Amino acid sequence: MERKEHLPLTFHSPEVPKIKGNRKYQRPTLPTNKHPSASMSHQRQQQYLDQTHNYLRMFSGSLCGFSLLMLICMSPLNWVQFLVIKNGLELNAGLWTLCNHELCWSHTPKSPYYLQYSRAFFLISMLSILLGLGWLFSSCLPRRGSMTTNLDLKVSMLSFISATCLFICLKLFATQVHWHTGDDMESDFLWTYYLSWLSGLLYMFAGIISFLNYLSSQSTTSHQSATVIPTEKSRLGFGPVTTVLPAKDKGKGERKHPRAGL
Repeated sequence: MERKEHLPLTFHSPEVPKIKGNRKYQRPTLPTNKHPSASMSHQRQQQYLDQTHNYLRMFSGSLCGFSLLMLICMSPLNWVQFLVIKNGLELNAGLWTLCNHELCWSHTPKSPYYLQYSRAFFLISMLSILLGLGWLFSSCLPRRGSMTTNLDLKVSMLSFISATCLFICLKLFATQVHWHTGDDMESDFLWTYYLSWLSGLLYMFAGIISFLNYLSSQSTTSHQSATVIPTEKSRLGFGPVTTVLPAKDKGKGERKHPRAGL
C-alpha cells in the first residue's frame, strides 16, 4: 500500500494587539479610518462645509456679474449688418442703435413689434440678475448674512429667469431681422450678437451651480438635525422590559417589611 503523505495544515492568524499582562489573549480590532477628516471635530468639518458653500456662491455671483458686464458693453453696439444687393451698401443696426437710412427700421414702432418685445425682455433679464446680485452682496455684509433665507435657491431661480428672458430677447431680435430683410437686402449677425448668447449660457451655468449648492446645503442641514431617540427593548426581542424603581419607592418597601431578614 502506498503511504499517504501527511500535509501540514496552516492557518493565517493576523497580528493583533495583545492585552498587557495576558500574553495568551489576543483582541481583534477593526480597521480604522486613516483619512485626515476622520480625526477632525464636527465643528471644524462644518466650518469647512460653510466655506465651500460660500466659495461656490461667490463663483456663481462672479459668473453672473461677468455676464452682466458683458451684456452692458454689448447692448449699445451693432448686432446685425445689412447688405444692399443693388449697390453693395452696408448698414448696421442693433437692439438699441438704429441706422438713419431709409431701408433700416425707423424709430417709429411698427407691427408686429418684435423689436419692442425684444427690448422689454432684455430689461427684465437685466433687472432679474441685478436683484440676484444685490441679494448676494447683501449676504456678504456684516450682520446681514441670515436675512435672506434660501439664498442659493432664489439666486438660482433668478439666474434661470434672466437667462430665459435673454434667450427670448435674442430670438425676437432675430425674428425682427428676418422679417425686415427682404429681397433687396441680406443680413449677417455680428460677433456682439453671439456674445450675448454666451452671456445667457453663463447665466444658466451660474443657476445650475447655485441650485446644486442649495441641494448640498439642505442635505447637510437635514443630516445634522436628524436625532435618534433610543428605545429600551428586551434582549431577546420579547417579554417585559426591566425597570428600576425610584429610590423613594425602594425605601418605602424596606420600611413595610422590617422582618424580612429574620
